[in-house]
Amino acid sequence: MDASVDSLPYYDKELEIPGLKDLVKSEVDKEMKRMSKVGLDDPRVPADLEPFTSPHLAELLSAYPSQTLQTTKAIDPSKWNPFRPEEGDSTEEWQEAERKARIGLSMLNGRNENLSLLSTYGPNAWLIRNYQLESQAKEVEAEVEVWKEKVVEVNRKRRVFQESTGKHLSSLENRWQDLITGTIQLEMASRAMELEVEVLKGQEARLERDLEGRV
Repeated sequence: MDASVDSLPYYDKELEIPGLKDLVKSEVDKEMKRMSKVGLDDPRVPADLEPFTSPHLAELLSAYPSQTLQTTKAIDPSKWNPFRPEEGDSTEEWQEAERKARIGLSMLNGRNENLSLLSTYGPNAWLIRNYQLESQAKEVEAEVEVWKEKVVEVNRKRRVFQESTGKHLSSLENRWQDLITGTIQLEMASRAMELEVEVLKGQEARLERDLEGRV
């Protein structure tokens, strides 16, 4: 049988007494060990929230913060240095140096072209991406506000429930105290009557002895 356990911080002000809260917590822990736990498929448990609508952004942040977003790698400039054959090298070595120089020049021309394209179209792409990120941030902020309101509503219902339940508990406690007081008074009255009966029995026994002595 499933059960929902809720503390009453809005009602149990006695827990502010030093040492009492720890004692109550230990008793609650003992009780919780004997109760069935609420599963993740329980309808009272809210569904998982997916804060990122962009799959690329979700993939980028999947391992964050255990891993950094970007890994900085050291750049080795030596591999970009042109091959410089010496004066006594063979013709094949000079031809190989020329071939590598042409390859390096072609690569640099490609990089210059890419930089030119980046300079032309990069700012607009950067603005568009910022706009997309800003839109996603607004979606996340709106979702956060919704969940904050849900949390406030849950706490509001808890407070109303606890104050109502607290009044009922106080009424039951007062009734219990009245019953205990009445029971104690009844026991005291019964004991007094028993003592009075014993006294009367003693008087009756003395009177009977006096009558027998006169006869």
